[in-house]
Amino acid sequence: MRITKSFLLAALLLAPMALQAAQCNVKSGSKRVALLELYTSEGCSSCPPADKWLSSLAKEGIGADKLLPLSLHVDYWNYIGWRDPYSEPQYTQRQREIAQRNRLRSIYTPQLVFNGRDFRSWRRQNIQLLLNEVNEWPAAANLSLDWKASSANTLAVDVSAQISQQVDAGSVLFFALYENALVSNVSAGENSGRALHHDYVVREMLVIPFLDKRQFSKQVKIDIKPEWQRKNLGIAVFVQNRKDGEVLQALSSPLQCQS
Repeated sequence: MRITKSFLLAALLLAPMALQAAQCNVKSGSKRVALLELYTSEGCSSCPPADKWLSSLAKEGIGADKLLPLSLHVDYWNYIGWRDPYSEPQYTQRQREIAQRNRLRSIYTPQLVFNGRDFRSWRRQNIQLLLNEVNEWPAAANLSLDWKASSANTLAVDVSAQISQQVDAGSVLFFALYENALVSNVSAGENSGRALHHDYVVREMLVIPFLDKRQFSKQVKIDIKPEWQRKNLGIAVFVQNRKDGEVLQALSSPLQCQS
């Protein structure tokens, strides 16, 4: 095979382009995106149906322009013989705060929380009807995410947020890195012998206060662990009033965006 000078020159010119990471950017719209949180555990025998239901929402045409679903695995089921590999005490604490805000006597799994409110009727109520209402509300915050979809071990995301003047100050921004298409083969506990499937599992969640009460720009850095599958990762932010739980706006995107 004969390699010409023109071929070599073209290859050298194209090489930097192939190595350059895609620059990704997403911005929130004028209408509000709802937040849906699932509090679950692999040690809970009644949780798999809720996990499956959460995963089914995308197949029903409910996309990121309407809803941000997140699955947070709590740690208080770990004592019965199976430690949920996705569980974190941080998520249990957040669930306790939600229970206090909703004046619940106790926390439980599976629990769905829609826009900060306990959502016990998820099995029988059409969530699309709720979304039709929420998605018509004007956004009370503007959000923007900028990052490079590189293969580096550290993910750096530039986050910008601004709260509308029409709402009270005192809100907090939450940054989450989540993973889809997870499978666990449970060998102990209430789900022993079962293969459990999960989507939107929160791997990291950071709480970022608004230092000047209404807007900020910040670069968030998260270490990507070797066991996380990049092609299944997504990033999300939402702004929530810590007092009443109102979600002012939410935004999400797959980590590997299209260049």
